[in-house]
Amino acid sequence: MYDFKGKVALITGAARKRGMGHATAIRLARCGADVAVNGRYRPPEEFPEEEKAEGWRGLESLVEEIESFGVRGLAITADITDRKQVQEMVERVVNEFGHLDILVANAGVYVPQPFLETEEEQWHRHIAANLTGVFHCGQTVARHMAERKSGVIVNVASLSGKVGRANVSAYTASKFGVVGLTQVMAVELAPYNIRVNAVCPGRFLTDLSDYGKAAKIASEKGISVTEAAHSIHADAVQFTPLGRLGYPDDAANLIAFLCSEEASFITGQSINVDGGRLTAH
Repeated sequence: MYDFKGKVALITGAARKRGMGHATAIRLARCGADVAVNGRYRPPEEFPEEEKAEGWRGLESLVEEIESFGVRGLAITADITDRKQVQEMVERVVNEFGHLDILVANAGVYVPQPFLETEEEQWHRHIAANLTGVFHCGQTVARHMAERKSGVIVNVASLSGKVGRANVSAYTASKFGVVGLTQVMAVELAPYNIRVNAVCPGRFLTDLSDYGKAAKIASEKGISVTEAAHSIHADAVQFTPLGRLGYPDDAANLIAFLCSEEASFITGQSINVDGGRLTAH
């Protein structure tokens, strides 16, 4: 367990119940950080059925979980592709908590399409959410951190930011961009005592990767969600040496380490959390 007492974290893309943003927020709160969480507005009727059944209310529910650890939580609805909204979000965090020590740039989209069928709209959507959003958040937060000569930024990239694969051209291009941007940020921000790293998840079971579908199959067949998910993602599992999908906590654990003092000499890295899949590629 790391000690983040007195630290303030901002995590983007945290409104989904089974996402890495949610898991990371809980991990940092459990370690004592005050946590601001961000997401875009979703009407309750658009929530997945499993979230509705569990009474999930998005960021409101997450803040309740965060505050159950005796720390402060703050929910901010903002579109990270809009610079003005990002600036207002960061200003609100600083005004509410007094400072900002940790940014986890997690928000993103994932819509697989064959390269020859990828529409320009989807291309721009991926670049805006997955890359430009990281740029907006990173630059805005880093300006505040530079004044304090201290801070940690973790960008959520992907294994698709390290190796190309079929049917995810827009997503892959955006995540390769995040890996490169992370390296540049680390070099330029080091004089301000700001560390910048990225995490590169492999195939994870989250809301972005068929959790709802797996839950439905599990209910119909009377099997566990994990078993159903492994059948859906058999193409990935069979090439993963550890023989399973990743889960949000796997990424959250790495992110917490990178935010801690135990990682004080680590910057500019893009670290795989993929069960060995890239090694076996």
